[in-house]
Amino acid sequence: MLFNRSKDRFFYQTLTEITLNIVEAVKLFRENVETLQEKEQYANKMKELESKGDDYTHLILQELDQTFVPPMDREDIMALASHLDDVLDEVESCTARFVYCRIDQTTPYLIQFADNLGKCANLLHQAFVALEKKEFRTIRKISIEINELENEADRLMRESVYTLFEEPVDMLNLIKMKEIYERLEGVTDTFEDLMDVMESVVMKYA
Repeated sequence: MLFNRSKDRFFYQTLTEITLNIVEAVKLFRENVETLQEKEQYANKMKELESKGDDYTHLILQELDQTFVPPMDREDIMALASHLDDVLDEVESCTARFVYCRIDQTTPYLIQFADNLGKCANLLHQAFVALEKKEFRTIRKISIEINELENEADRLMRESVYTLFEEPVDMLNLIKMKEIYERLEGVTDTFEDLMDVMESVVMKYA
């Protein structure tokens, strides 16, 4: 199906499909942290989505090699694809940590982080839909919203880590959860970094 698209729409639509893959990954992440009782199965599913994301990235690079005049500068398309890949890699990395750090119990903060990521992912998808339509004001609005969600994640990270040190009974669990919380805050940073790249692209074509 991907190879039947017109050259003009291929890159926009493939980038948008990557965002849908991210939306699905974040949805799985949210289901996983509900209980963390089936974390191994969720980690396997997440790895499949991460591999699918890699396939999309390779497809874009392959098509760039075969396209004389892409709809955006080559470096812009590559930057967007690379940052999308970073987002998915970070979500997959957090999911894997639940397994090899043997985190068996969820927390309210994990669920709040997952909800935050869900909002970021949906906004990201909307931004790439808007990019193909050249709805640049919409992209700017979404960028501001994702920045606000990143600020909220900063607050969540500080609060969650502070709570860990209130009664540090299990030091090993404290270390593991501190890393997870900080890593999750880092995922929202990758969303914000991606929107910074998109805004720089928009400035070229607006």
